[in-house]
Amino acid sequence: MNNADNLRYEKPRLSIMLIANPTAGKAGEKKICQVADYLRDEGASVDVCITRKRGDALEAATKAARGSQAKKTDCIAAAGGDGTINEVVNGIAGSSVPMGVIPLGTVNLFALETGIPMDALKACDVILRGEVKEVRVGMVNGRRFMLMAGVGFDADVVYRLHLGLKRKLGRLSYVLTGLGRLAGYSYNRLSIELDGEAMEGYSVIIGNMKYYGGRLSITPLADFEKEKLDVCVFKGRGAFNMLRYAWGVFNKRHLLYDDVEYRTVMTLKVSSNKKTYIQIDGDTFGTLPAEFKKARETVRVILPAVSGN
Repeated sequence: MNNADNLRYEKPRLSIMLIANPTAGKAGEKKICQVADYLRDEGASVDVCITRKRGDALEAATKAARGSQAKKTDCIAAAGGDGTINEVVNGIAGSSVPMGVIPLGTVNLFALETGIPMDALKACDVILRGEVKEVRVGMVNGRRFMLMAGVGFDADVVYRLHLGLKRKLGRLSYVLTGLGRLAGYSYNRLSIELDGEAMEGYSVIIGNMKYYGGRLSITPLADFEKEKLDVCVFKGRGAFNMLRYAWGVFNKRHLLYDDVEYRTVMTLKVSSNKKTYIQIDGDTFGTLPAEFKKARETVRVILPAVSGN
């Protein structure tokens, strides 16, 4: 018998870098180990990077996508919340290495928007059997965001949010912190340019995707496949108006308000004479001035396969 007849041809093992946040939601390292074991049982080779502080996921993703390890990495899996996903996106942007998502965090808007299962093991199946898609992301002052960004009241709430409260109460922590900031927030006037058109307002939400909190949407027409960002400008000042806008968003009627502007733009510039915070994908990110636009390069993401393919 020819020796060639004895050769076995096996499909190469999928090499996955699992970047996981053990403090995201109710995850914990035990859950992360279950995810890694499941992927290995399905035939993948898995390296695990546990993040300990902000910036760890960005550093690990950058090394895996661009360093000597990049040639050995077939996929970088972000296991955590939207903040972890944001860091991984910024690490892999412009590279050919795709990102998989395993939602473990308090808020997982990206998974909700794209149909990735909230069950961690089912999300692993998407990584193993899904389709790679090119996703357009937003950019502000050199930093990319996948979902949305905010300037003004909501960014102040994110800045003031206590992480312990967030881990304990989840989405409710944002509501409670927001109610507590209604009277104390300074409501700084914002100078806004929408593709060169000037206007003023007190709060701005920039959407690359439609969801903002759960299934609530402030920029309902936003889509990561579009070349432009969707922008919602709230022109009213003070606690009463913030409550009125929140009620409008909850009832999907805020775009009917006379003091709300909704635009789709290539470029948005925002500035203020006073210190005003920015949030991206639910995490605080510096202060004004800022310029928002779509990033030139896309990010490769593994999403659920389209039925019938």
